[in-house]
Order: sequence, then C-alpha cells, then structure tokens
Amino acid sequence: MDDKALSSPKKKMPFSMGVETDRYVYVSGQGGLDLGTGEIVGPDLEAQTVKTMENIREVLASFKLDLSDIVKVNVYLSDRSLYGEFNEIYARFFQEPYPARTLVYCELNYDLLVEIDAIAAVRNG
Repeated sequence: MDDKALSSPKKKMPFSMGVETDRYVYVSGQGGLDLGTGEIVGPDLEAQTVKTMENIREVLASFKLDLSDIVKVNVYLSDRSLYGEFNEIYARFFQEPYPARTLVYCELNYDLLVEIDAIAAVRNG
C-alpha cells in the first residue's frame, strides 16, 4: 500500500492531518482552530463549527477531494445542549444522502465546543 500523509501544521504534532490509502482519506479530528496560529476562532458554536468544516475542506483539498466525498464523520460535542444548533449548522455543509455519522458528548481540548474527524472516499474515474 502506497499511503500519502499530510503533516500537522505549524506546531509539529505526532499525527497527520490526513492520510490517503488506496480507497479512502482519513482526516484527523479538526476543531474551530486557525491552522496557522492554533488559536480558537471564537467562543460560539457557529464560528467553531464553520471553521472546523473549513479545516476539513482544506485537508481534503490537499488530496483533491471535497466535502461531497465524505462518507463518514465522527462528531464530538462538549455539551448535549448544543445538539440542535449543531445540526442546523452542520446541515449547511452536506446534501442528501448525508454521510454516516456518530455523535459523542465529551470534554474537548482547548475549550473547543466541537471536533469532527472524517473519512472520504477516493473515487477513481
């Protein structure tokens, strides 16, 4: 297998932002952080979710893919009360058929409200 990986930006971290295999690109968990500075983009869920999706889009673009290629996401929210608002924001980025999705409530690093990782299909042809 001839895998390709996209290294983590700025702060060298011991993981890849994305890894491509023969059939899939695996995108590491992304949050509402500016990839250049590492700073949180804002304290609200909308700003963080939009930036999270932009970060995922940027990683996928480096593999010549986009959000429409995503087949599975894992969403991590910091609080159950964010569920409804998150769904409204999330729905702006996808069309039916939506990717498969798992959602987990948990404590997140850096005061993030949301983190998302994704799997995108590499479609040949």
